[in-house]
Amino acid sequence: MANTRSLANETALRDEDVLRRVRHLGSARKGLWEWRLQRQTALALIPLGLYFVSSMLRLAVADQLTAAQWLSSPVPALLTILFVTALFAHAVVGLRSVLVDYVRTRARLEAAELLVRGAAILLAVAAVLAVLKLFLGR
Repeated sequence: MANTRSLANETALRDEDVLRRVRHLGSARKGLWEWRLQRQTALALIPLGLYFVSSMLRLAVADQLTAAQWLSSPVPALLTILFVTALFAHAVVGLRSVLVDYVRTRARLEAAELLVRGAAILLAVAAVLAVLKLFLGR
C-alpha cells in the first residue's frame, strides 16, 4: 500500500516538472486562441477569396484605369482590405505553428516569430495603404 502512494507521488512530481518545462512554449500558452483564430480566418477567407479571385479574373482583361476605378468603390475596397487582413492573420498563425513544431531553441523560435510577424505586418500595412490610396484618391 505504501508503494502505491509513493508511485502516485512520483507521478505527480514528474507531471509538475513536465508542466513547468512546457508552460511557456507551444500550445500550452495560447493554443486554443490560435486554433480558433486559424479556423475563423480560414472561414473568412473562403468567401473573401472567392470574391477576390473572381474580381481579379474580371479585371485581368481591363486596363489600369478600370482597375483603379473598381478599387475606388467602397465595397471592393472594404472587401479587399478584409481579405488582406484575414490572409496575413491566417498566414502568421499557420507559420507560427510550423515554427513551434520545427524550431528547437527558444532564441531562434522567438527570432523567427519576430521576423514572420514583422514581415506580415509590414506587407499587410503596405497593401492596406495601397488600397486606401486608390480609394481616397478619387
